[in-house]
Amino acid sequence: MNSIIISSVLTFLVGVGIGMLVQRYVVNRGSKVTQLKNEIERLQGEQLHIKDSLEQHFRKTADLTNSLTDNYKALYQHLATGANEFTQQPLAEFSQLLEQTDKPADEYIDYAAAGLDPQAVHEESKEAKESKDTELRKEPA
Repeated sequence: MNSIIISSVLTFLVGVGIGMLVQRYVVNRGSKVTQLKNEIERLQGEQLHIKDSLEQHFRKTADLTNSLTDNYKALYQHLATGANEFTQQPLAEFSQLLEQTDKPADEYIDYAAAGLDPQAVHEESKEAKESKDTELRKEPA
């Protein structure tokens, strides 16, 4: 009878040990699977949030770029209109001035080669022009 009790207790202890091992490796795996599923769902939610944020960012960037392009077009049109309005007459006068002051290439002076000071030559020609203007004014009188 003693051996029956001892074998029963040993069988019981072996059964408890096997039950603990089964619970530890089989049942806990189910809870780990549940934890991993929850983690995956959380990460997918974060991924969707980030995806939505990026989509909104790029949509706003596209809108701002379109607005900037429109503003550049408006600025260009404004400048073009102003250029046409304000430069037609001065450009005509400038082209007439260029036509009047065209000199042949051989009349240009190489100041460095001649050893002259361009500033002094310019002042001399200015004085000569003023004296010529003074003589022209005296003639009709």
